[in-house]
Amino acid sequence: MAKPVLLATKVLDAGLRERITHAGLAYVGYNAISIEAVPFEIPTPSSFVVLSSKNATNLVLKHVNWLQETKVLCVGETSEILLNEKGVKPFKTAQNMAELIYFIEKMDKKGSFLHFCGNRRMSLFSEKMTQWTCDFKEIIVYHTKKVRKVFNERPDAVLFFSPSGVESYEQYNDLSQSICFCIGTTTAKAFKQKPKEVHVANSPKTAHVVAKAIHYFKTQQYA
Repeated sequence: MAKPVLLATKVLDAGLRERITHAGLAYVGYNAISIEAVPFEIPTPSSFVVLSSKNATNLVLKHVNWLQETKVLCVGETSEILLNEKGVKPFKTAQNMAELIYFIEKMDKKGSFLHFCGNRRMSLFSEKMTQWTCDFKEIIVYHTKKVRKVFNERPDAVLFFSPSGVESYEQYNDLSQSICFCIGTTTAKAFKQKPKEVHVANSPKTAHVVAKAIHYFKTQQYA
């Protein structure tokens, strides 16, 4: 019996690749999206800075030198680690954008908010900030681009880590016979096609997406 094939829509690190192969599964990986930094004007400090992705966090840390003077609200453990490495302690780290929106809703929003983001940012955040009549500004620091890749053989499962990854993969490939594992509910809602099954990781971490897929195939006795 052939090994089930897990296709990751981003290249996984060596440790996660080994976990997949040691579980008796085959691994295929590629980057479904590419990130292109864009020039941006460095603004004056604001009361709060919102960093909603690791890509934005990386770029802002390279160019903005006043983050220690403000309160940083970030999404994801990776962004928090990157900030801590540069001596910036986040005021709040949320698991996803929905959690961050809920946190800000309960805050005293008298200060100014600056959101560094990509061109594919969620519109819900800016809509909420406008609704709350906040002093709010967005600065785009990178563009997300889809990578064309056609797979002639369908994988048994596809691992997704962002809505953009879903959009890129399904533009060029069929998902109707694949089981999909997603890093969060926002990603799981991004499908236009109807996959065979959709599962969401217990926590929005790459390792948890991999663990969810491995557990699924082990319990299904495919591996």
